[in-house]
Amino acid sequence: MKIIVIGYGRLGSQFVKKIDVQAHDVVVMDKERSIFDRSDLPKSIKVFLGNAIDIDLLREAGADNADVILALTRDENTNLMIAQIARVVFNARKVIAVVYDPQREASFHEAGIETLAITVAGADLLATRLVGATQEGTEASAPLPRASARVPLRPLEAQDGSFYVIMVGGGLVGFYLARALLKNGHEVTIIERSPEIYDLVSQQIDCPVVLGDGSTVAVLERAGASRANVLCAVTNHDQDNLIACQVAKYRFGISKTIARVKNPKNEMVMRRLGVDTTVSSTAIMTSVIENELPTTPVRTIAKLGSGGASIVEYRLNTVSPALGKHAAELALPPACGLISVLRGGEMLPPASTTVLENGDRVVALVPQEHDDAVRTILIG
Repeated sequence: MKIIVIGYGRLGSQFVKKIDVQAHDVVVMDKERSIFDRSDLPKSIKVFLGNAIDIDLLREAGADNADVILALTRDENTNLMIAQIARVVFNARKVIAVVYDPQREASFHEAGIETLAITVAGADLLATRLVGATQEGTEASAPLPRASARVPLRPLEAQDGSFYVIMVGGGLVGFYLARALLKNGHEVTIIERSPEIYDLVSQQIDCPVVLGDGSTVAVLERAGASRANVLCAVTNHDQDNLIACQVAKYRFGISKTIARVKNPKNEMVMRRLGVDTTVSSTAIMTSVIENELPTTPVRTIAKLGSGGASIVEYRLNTVSPALGKHAAELALPPACGLISVLRGGEMLPPASTTVLENGDRVVALVPQEHDDAVRTILIG
């Protein structure tokens, strides 16, 4: 089997010791550079350094053909995000994530993700489940039941046009966003896990501030999530923002969830995992810069709501692989479509009679997940 172990801490290292690394293709991934200094790391194992919530890094590690992906880091939200990416993006046959909050387990079982509580026998239990090893004295707990029906979403409505907004993250982004919402007459509660930031924000803003992890059921309950209309997760960590939005939507029925995304590559997967709207400052700045440069080969004309599609303009040059081809015959990915070909001051239809030339500007409808493929086809 091909097994990817994410997190080479206490549990990950013990698991690797328990299995036959010669009989299986084992890959270890960790974001700590000290992993290369570990004397207990078998030489036959491939090692990748980096954060596994990066889809490209997971693909490089072989997630496309992995039989098992184990998310064993010390951070629960990181494990849950990795596990969902493994399921939704890479269709991994077996995914196990270490979690600490039992209130979340049933929901993630429903998504096909096994969860494992940390115990002394954790590594033995993993080895037994995956490769049929038998360890004397190891007891596996009974599998948890699948989650009951998720809480139905409440209509996005509020009296007098105001909303109750929960802001997860009280840093600069959350603070100024909350202040703007309060000024516009909305009710706001901020959730902040750092005691230092909590103390500072509590003194500077006139709204409730809750100390705790905004991705947990208990803290969201304290913040009044059962009556909230909107949840904005604006922490510095994509995994925390994702899980906060999912818990808000599926456990409390909050109909509108908005997540700040630091890594633009995570926008697509976070929307696929249920987040209604994602906002990436990196993607916004990149788009602004590209749109301001007249010679840029790719320009985003418009983003279509929160569905992840855009109308994009591609300027063909002398090395564009699409030159000399008929517009209607380009083998674009599914759900992509040419809108028009701009040549000089003329707009041409993307028909079989339109042969693409140097200098043409090709306008296309492109879902985010196919952006790289379309770019390669049109401009190389």
